[in-house]
Amino acid sequence: MRLSKEFRDQFIQHEMRTHGRKNGFVTVGQEARLLKWLPVIGLSKERTLADANLPSGAPIVMEIGFGNGDFLVHLAKTHPDWMLVGVEIYLPGVAKAVCRLDDVGEIQRCRITQLPAQFVLSNQVAEEQLDGLFINHPDPWPKTRHHKRRIIQKDFAELMVTRLKPGGFIKLASDKADLAEWMRDVLDTTPGLSNVAGVGGFIERDADRPETKFEQRGNKAGRVSQFLHYIKA
Repeated sequence: MRLSKEFRDQFIQHEMRTHGRKNGFVTVGQEARLLKWLPVIGLSKERTLADANLPSGAPIVMEIGFGNGDFLVHLAKTHPDWMLVGVEIYLPGVAKAVCRLDDVGEIQRCRITQLPAQFVLSNQVAEEQLDGLFINHPDPWPKTRHHKRRIIQKDFAELMVTRLKPGGFIKLASDKADLAEWMRDVLDTTPGLSNVAGVGGFIERDADRPETKFEQRGNKAGRVSQFLHYIKA
């Protein structure tokens, strides 16, 4: 079923302009679990991570644009000491992620915000609060006139650095070569970041990394994913 207007009005921040899909289809069960869990683990625009009842001293790692939650579930299962923060504006994707996290018993270690990533980092995350950031297969916005919509821009990269603890990481993936090179070129020149593979380089795929839906689509189309890893000095 398509999300009702009442449901969208409750959980989507319409006043914040974003690009990309916002509405879509969910099952009755998915909607029920959203109604159960978002009041518990969701971060509305008035709240910050300081209000999120996170255990003191636990590493905090964020995934921006978690899609349907495949990678978020992987992180929850492989890093039981991490508290996870998921950022995703597409509510049906949030619904799937909530169900998957609930199914594996990891949902209470996660916090979810459906706000634009720039707002989240600027207003919901304190300086040097994050231990790591993942951005997997962001929208490539292939047309030149839309490149300004790509998430990795000079100002956003600098903002990410301020939110990372010293020694914190940023890991990115893309199956679109021009986007991967775009992200690399921006981050290679961002003060405070060091490319683990060396300037201009990409890392090998992490051995335990699962193939997400978007990566599988790229593989079927003959596109090989590339991976980036940066450390804050």
